[in-house]
Formats: sequence, C-alpha cells, structure tokens
Amino acid sequence: MRLNLESNLIMPENHKRILKVFLISVVSCAGIVYLAQGNQTNESRWESRIQAFETQDQDSFPPSNAILFVGSSSIVFWRSLADDMAPLTVINRGFGGSQMFELNQFRDRIVVPYKPKAVLVYEGDNDVASGKDPDEILSEYQDFLSHLHKNLPETDVYLIAVKPSISRKHLWPVMQDVNRRLQVLATQHGHVEFLDIATPMLNDDGSINPDLFVADNLHMNAAGYAIWTEVIRPKLMARYRD
Repeated sequence: MRLNLESNLIMPENHKRILKVFLISVVSCAGIVYLAQGNQTNESRWESRIQAFETQDQDSFPPSNAILFVGSSSIVFWRSLADDMAPLTVINRGFGGSQMFELNQFRDRIVVPYKPKAVLVYEGDNDVASGKDPDEILSEYQDFLSHLHKNLPETDVYLIAVKPSISRKHLWPVMQDVNRRLQVLATQHGHVEFLDIATPMLNDDGSINPDLFVADNLHMNAAGYAIWTEVIRPKLMARYRD
C-alpha cells in the first residue's frame, strides 16, 4: 500500500503531520493483524483433528493411567496398536504429518488431560523433511519434556527413534544425528528412555530394508510395525504389566 501523504489538502502543517502519523499507525496495525492471522492459520492446521479427539473423549473418555502414543502418521497408521500392546491399555493420539512443535501446541489438550502413566512420542521424521536442523528439533523435544515433568512428574516418557525410509533415505544422515541426540537427551532426564526402532529396520550393510514399507516407500506395512512391536512391547510389558 502506498500512501500519498504529500497531498494538496488545504490544512495547517501541524494538521498534516497529525494525519500522517495517524495513517502510518493504521497501516502498521493492519500489518500486525495480517501477521497474527497468518500465525493463527499455521497454529490451527490440525485444529479439526484435535477437536475430533476431544469430541471422541466427550463420548468416552480414556481411562487415566493408560499408555499414550502420540506423534505423526507412523502413529496414526498403527492400526494394530491396541492388539500389539495387549493386554496393556493404550491410547492413540497420532495426527497427520505433524512435527514436534505442533505436538507442543496441543499437549495440554491431547496429552496432559489423560494423565497417562507413560507417553510414547514419535516425531522428527517430518521435522527433518521440512528442513529443520537437529538443534531446533531437539529444542522442541526439550520443551516437551520440561512441560511434562512439570505437569505430570510421575509419567514416563519414551522417545521413539526417527525411522529410516526409502523415500527419505537422502535425509537419513540427519535423522541419525537426531537419534543420537535423542538418546543423549533421554539420559539427562528422569523418567525418560530412548527406544531404538531404527537399527532393526536396516539391513546388515546399513542400507534400509525396502520390505518394510507400503507403496509410497515412506509409511510402514505390517512387517515394519512388527519390528516396532518387537522393540517397544517388551519394554512396556516389563514395566507396566500388573
């Protein structure tokens, strides 16, 4: 927007100065409103999905002291999760192609209210794919852990390693860096453990096993989830089976 503040309006100079300040203020406020609306759009791209969870909870609220799985599409598509973790009671609150900062945005709506005895987090996959560096990703994880330790101090947290995949094999070195950092991060906190589901998804030569994925070469098939189950279920059963 270009304002013609040097108009031929017939008015005293001091009035012109007042008008100029007023118009600049209006334009600045409009810019602030636009940016705020843009940020709100970004923050709300999963709002409908989160509201769907809340509607589901109104109909039947999950039992407290269950085991909560949260994260991106690898959690969403884990259709056999309840059977794979039986007889443990689990809650699946995965949402779309989320990133760690988005889980932080909704943690007070889909994590804290359930008062779970354990939270298993799978994020980082889409974070790396979006171009974020490991420092930024780890900062988001740290924020999540600090928030949970404050609000749910007795809840255990399991950090699921970022998985390798054929479609993102060019990003695997960065993902490995994130995994190393997550492993170290887990040792720096009580009630936190790192779960390495990534190494068993590799062949002996370090290449990614192509037999673990559906046609898009990103999401896992039943064989991929079987590996995750083999890593995760014994940990949970040893700690939480009554």
